[in-house]
Amino acid sequence: MALFVVLWIGAVVYPDPRPLASSLTRLFSPPVDAAAVAGIADTLPRDYKTIEDFSLGYVDYEPAWDVYRLPWYFPTVPEVLRDRAGDCQARALLAASIFQAKGMQYTLRYSFDHVWVDYPGKNAPSMEDAATSFVSDSGGGWLAKLPKKIPLWSVIKVRVGYHWTPMPLIQKLMILLGSLAIIGWGERVAWRRLGLAIAVRVSRQAPAR
Repeated sequence: MALFVVLWIGAVVYPDPRPLASSLTRLFSPPVDAAAVAGIADTLPRDYKTIEDFSLGYVDYEPAWDVYRLPWYFPTVPEVLRDRAGDCQARALLAASIFQAKGMQYTLRYSFDHVWVDYPGKNAPSMEDAATSFVSDSGGGWLAKLPKKIPLWSVIKVRVGYHWTPMPLIQKLMILLGSLAIIGWGERVAWRRLGLAIAVRVSRQAPAR
């Protein structure tokens, strides 16, 4: 039943699975693209804070539902430059690309509720605590590790606000009604099997005439 529910939810939110497949590929190999931002990089000083602030201002924060009509999507740098909107992944990817174009050291970090770019001397907010990151990349691909701490309530709150809240109503209804139908069907089958098992057991225990 659980497998059918997961497959149903996946089919509702990713009717075309290709964006999910490409996003997973980019997750494990972040598409930092120095060439795509070369012109922008030339206009900015070699200063971490200035570049990060530029990236935050350039990319309006919007969840993937609003930009790509998907619950989660890992964009490319050209897509970020085109849309000028996206989530923390888009902002971090743009900043990392500019840092790379200017030959500046950086590390992309990924926690369960946030993606950010880290750099020497950064005065990071609590949401960008390196102890919460489970993967990081300094230009050679993600390096997986267990986080030292997981702020569970923050993760749940961010995930609900990012994936569920902005989801179109029709897809919310499809998920809820489809899941209920699957669970109802599974429970009916389970009760039927239980009834048959009880009937067989009773018949075996009944005295022969």
